[in-house]
Amino acid sequence: MKITFWGAARQVTGSMHLLDLPGGTRVLIDCGLDYEKRKEFDERNAVFPFDPKSIDLLVLTHAHIDHSGNVPNLVRQGFNGKIVGTEPTLELSDFLLHDSLNIQRMEAAAKQKAEWRQSGRKMKKGKQPQVQTLYSKKHITEMLDMSFTLGYGEDYSFNDELTLSLHEAGHILGAASVRFEIKHDNKTTVVGFTGDLGNANSKLVPNPKAMKGLNYLISESTYGGRKHNSDSKDAEQAMLDEIIETCVNRKGKLVIPAFSVGRTQAIIFSIHQLYRDGRLPEIPIFTDSPLAIRSTKVYQHNIEFLNEEAKAFQAKNGSLFDFPLLQVIEDEKESEILSVINEPCVIISAAGMVEGGRIQMHVRNNVGYPENTILIAGFCAEGTLGHRLLQGQDFVEINRKPRPVHAKIKRTDVFSAHPDHPQMLEYFEQTNDGALKNVFLVHGDASQMEILANDVKHTEVIIPEKGQTFELD
Repeated sequence: MKITFWGAARQVTGSMHLLDLPGGTRVLIDCGLDYEKRKEFDERNAVFPFDPKSIDLLVLTHAHIDHSGNVPNLVRQGFNGKIVGTEPTLELSDFLLHDSLNIQRMEAAAKQKAEWRQSGRKMKKGKQPQVQTLYSKKHITEMLDMSFTLGYGEDYSFNDELTLSLHEAGHILGAASVRFEIKHDNKTTVVGFTGDLGNANSKLVPNPKAMKGLNYLISESTYGGRKHNSDSKDAEQAMLDEIIETCVNRKGKLVIPAFSVGRTQAIIFSIHQLYRDGRLPEIPIFTDSPLAIRSTKVYQHNIEFLNEEAKAFQAKNGSLFDFPLLQVIEDEKESEILSVINEPCVIISAAGMVEGGRIQMHVRNNVGYPENTILIAGFCAEGTLGHRLLQGQDFVEINRKPRPVHAKIKRTDVFSAHPDHPQMLEYFEQTNDGALKNVFLVHGDASQMEILANDVKHTEVIIPEKGQTFELD
């Protein structure tokens, strides 16, 4: 039995791990897009390092594109096995994959137009460029048709040698850790994959539950070596402080880049709590992300997957997210109108790293004014606009033009969707009941992984490289 790490190895994106079982069963855990180097997007994602037809089972830990985004491409290239995930994961994946496809088309069209301009060629007026994408809508439909759902804690026997179960991971709605029991040579080996774990006391989602009886653990390590500065329990107060400082005291706009799935819902829920408690100033709150709007509806009708705080709030108020000060922006024309609104307000828009989406327009329109605040509410990978803003640059390039930065650029981790260093160590302690032989760290920066690995006790920690294979006994 062996495991090969084909993605998120010494980096954050592109999760994809291949488990080869003694009886010949091949299991792929996640199949995400690798966008660590945007200029190499096609090269890193177009071709798989294994035959997609050879995969028997694909397990999706959650819907985020760096875990699910290349599944339709796998289907396009011949995968015809089974796909399993929780019900919310598959529902959210449908929205996220269509959104990802639209982004691929727009980026490919922009790239082609730029190449035509450089070559001096002219495109006929009204003609749209023919572009290549990793997959089509047809492949998303085929993917969903071959998928089935599994609840938390349910055992699923795939065949005589493999049984698996999904367990609460926190992170976002429906996210799961995966526990495999593999029978071979008159014994059973237990392998666990954390997927992406959630931060303790997060809004909406439950805390991660440690898997037991593991021999091997493949774990995310996004915040290895880092400690959160804020407790998620303080989310409402943190939001109130930012709103008062920017919108009340400075009469400015508070612009919050937020991932459409997970972060946006947590932020709106926290502001809604402030409103119900009578603490929220009469400030308009705008949410401007088509994907976030669709995803929020999925959260609303999957209450059973959320934490007790969310369930109690829903029972008392009838909705997790709807309140009078919240205005949902449906189309681009409405979005553009926000740029001419002079009154203080809060704008929550995607994407979280300020790469693509409507958020770039809002940052562009507001970053030059000292009364405004750009509040980065999550992790920003190196090279992204969000990362450049946090570096304190005097000018940032947006839409190929330098923009002066006069707004306050702030960061909060109160909505972080990942555990920090101490929480990871605690999770490893809870998981290790004496049988754990190795922990493999993935989904993190290499330098931070080293820090985390050095602090893990009683278990050997391995930091695999991309394409590296390990034998499991």
